[in-house]
Amino acid sequence: MKVIHQLTLLAGLALLITACNRADSFEIPAGTEVTVQKQDGVEIRGTLVEVRPDQVVLDAGGVRTQVPRSEIRVISAVTAPGGPARSTGDPGGTTGTRAGSDRDANRQRESDGEDDERGNPVARMLDRRPEYREVTIPSGTLLPAALQSAVASDTSDTEDNVRAILRRPFVIDGTQVLPAGTTLHGNVITAERPGRVTGRGSVSFRFTRIDTPEDGRMQMATAPITRVARATKKKDAAKIGVGAAGGAIVGGLLGGGDGAAKGAAAGGAAGTGVVLSTRGEEVRLPTGTPVSVRLTAPLRVRVPVAR
Repeated sequence: MKVIHQLTLLAGLALLITACNRADSFEIPAGTEVTVQKQDGVEIRGTLVEVRPDQVVLDAGGVRTQVPRSEIRVISAVTAPGGPARSTGDPGGTTGTRAGSDRDANRQRESDGEDDERGNPVARMLDRRPEYREVTIPSGTLLPAALQSAVASDTSDTEDNVRAILRRPFVIDGTQVLPAGTTLHGNVITAERPGRVTGRGSVSFRFTRIDTPEDGRMQMATAPITRVARATKKKDAAKIGVGAAGGAIVGGLLGGGDGAAKGAAAGGAAGTGVVLSTRGEEVRLPTGTPVSVRLTAPLRVRVPVAR
């Protein structure tokens, strides 16, 4: 019985010493605004009122809250933005300072690992992230393209969109800079219909943007592309001549030589009327028409680096 009593006294003394150590080891003074993180993840913020051996008392918005120390994981002092937060831990030894040190150590190890990876040639070889270099397509280069939208002097209007694609890959020094099918975008500059007496149909357009594989849509500077209809003077002369000949034949049958002259004049006048009432040829460039797009300024394009 005496032995049991002595053991009970020793146990009580050990608890008292532990409690005193907990109270003494708490570094955050009363009156400090703190955040308490409990073992279950719940956080309580308030002013530290009192530190007891078995619990911590907080004033949270005028309400006093008692938090058992056995449930506390970390207590952190709230500081001004940008300042370091003082932390203390639960009695079991898991402290906020230790946790912060562990986090800092982990960040340092991750940073060191990234530096090692960047400096290690084997790591660079195993790294699958693409690398690029810039290639300049010089001014004056001709890009072989094919229209993907029809352009015509009688149906197109100024500012209409025009689209084309590269007919084949564009290669510089053995490196494919632009693949076949790369899309060019532009607009109609002018579209002129032919006159009834003089003038020929014409259309002009220019490409100003290009869809590159790595950089997306980019601006580009190119020369205008102009197409003009063929002259129709020979056709007009033929129409007038046929009309005059036909009139002469009919006049000759009806009134001899004098009738032939009158018939030729009448027939020629009729042929001239046909010419004056019709327009010249239009310019029509259907889809698939090949065109050469000439750069008027260098075009810089990123291309993947072969490994």
